[in-house]
Amino acid sequence: MAKFSTPHYDADPKAIETIKGIRTVFYPRAFNITWGNDNRYWRFPQNINLKDPKSVVQLLQVSWLEVTCSTDNVEVGKTYKVGFNLSLQPDAFGWNEVEVFIMAKVGKKGNYIFKKTKLGNKPTNTTKFCFPEEGLEIKVVAPPSSPGDSRLYFGLYEVWSGKWKGGLQIHNAFVHKI
Repeated sequence: MAKFSTPHYDADPKAIETIKGIRTVFYPRAFNITWGNDNRYWRFPQNINLKDPKSVVQLLQVSWLEVTCSTDNVEVGKTYKVGFNLSLQPDAFGWNEVEVFIMAKVGKKGNYIFKKTKLGNKPTNTTKFCFPEEGLEIKVVAPPSSPGDSRLYFGLYEVWSGKWKGGLQIHNAFVHKI
C-alpha cells in the first residue's frame, strides 16, 4: 500500500534558531509552504545543515503563495517585529501586478494585522532585501477568545489574484523582540 503524501510542506522545528533570547530565525525548512512538496513549484536546499544561513527556498512558479511560521518563543506584553529576507532572481515574473502581504496574529483565533507591497520594484539580481522594509510590529496580547494561547503566527501571502509568479527566493524569516 502506498504511503499518502501531502502536496504541502510542513515545517521542521529543528530549522529554527533563537539568538540571544531576542531574535528567532526561521530557515527555509522551518516554513509551512502550500504546494511546497511539489517540485514543479518549489525547490528546497539540498544541504543537510537545517540552520545554514546561506540556504534559500526557491519559488519556481505558483498562483497561490502561502508561506507561514509560528513560535511560542514570545512574551505576553512585549512587542515584536516580524519579516522575511527575500531576493528575486533575474528571471522573476508576475510580481508587478500583485500585492504581497505579510500578516501576523497572536493565537490561533487572533485577528490578523498586515502590510502589503508590490515586489516588482525590487532588484532582480539576487540582492537580499527585508520584507516589509521596516518590518511588521505586533504586540503579544493573548486573544480574549483563547486567553492561554499567545503563540505568534505570521506569513507571506499572495493568494487573491490567481496570477502566476515565480523567481522568488526566501532566505529566512525572523521574529525580533523590540
